[in-house]
Amino acid sequence: MKQPVLTIYQPEFWEEQWKSLNAVPTAFSGYGSKETWNSMARDYGRNRDPEDFEDRIDATLALLEKNGIGFENASVLDVGCGTGCYAAAFARRGARVVALDISEKMVGRLREETAADPFSRITPLIADWKTLDLEGSGYVKAFDLVFANMTPAVTNPASFRKLMRASKRWCWYRSWAGPRKNPLLERLHRAVNGKEPQPFSGNFICAWNLTCASGYFPDCSFETVRWTEKRQIDECIGFYSDYFSGGDGAKRVAIAAKIEASLSGIALDGFIENRVTGHTGSMLWSIIQ
Repeated sequence: MKQPVLTIYQPEFWEEQWKSLNAVPTAFSGYGSKETWNSMARDYGRNRDPEDFEDRIDATLALLEKNGIGFENASVLDVGCGTGCYAAAFARRGARVVALDISEKMVGRLREETAADPFSRITPLIADWKTLDLEGSGYVKAFDLVFANMTPAVTNPASFRKLMRASKRWCWYRSWAGPRKNPLLERLHRAVNGKEPQPFSGNFICAWNLTCASGYFPDCSFETVRWTEKRQIDECIGFYSDYFSGGDGAKRVAIAAKIEASLSGIALDGFIENRVTGHTGSMLWSIIQ
């Protein structure tokens, strides 16, 4: 029997599009690894401009509040919380926050940086969002806001739909939209794997269309992002060896040698500089139809 043709107005169409994106590994695939985030945790965010970053957090929360989301006594689930910058901001506004991350070292940073707050309303949770049992955890329709901000915890239709299953009112999602360029990562992919990396296009467009086709119509915005990284060569070798080995110690030594050989040709005074560019998309929607 001939299968019916899916159209862009059906959620299944966008689920298939999303799955087809995931079928092609890219140079960015290593960011889905717990080992990568554990490797990043010690220094993550320490070199950014704190005032600029606080402004970005305040702007996001102001947008949420403008849409009628109040934080006093609200319940929030922060999926892929990292070091907990947003979780802490929600808590300071009176919310009770479950801050979930797959990386125990990222959650360790969160605990360290919120331990002195006597009014902390944050419950840290080390867990893999993709395999977390919502029913067993009591998280089905348990949160006023489910917040997923630039996290590899949400990389397929199932993990995206899970956000809505955990929410009883609002969902927020921000991710890469369209091509993302990282010349250093692409160079190292060629050095380690001996071939050109597949283009990376992000999953926001599929997520947005899947949401609309499911009967929800989110407020949506896009932003151009650019930043320059500067790291010592030894730090780069260590991090990218973890990144490309995925925690496999047997592979790491050979990978480290390839990375060192590649970086030695572009190091300047012992440092590696890299410029990352791309676009992000953000959307906020109510699951109450």
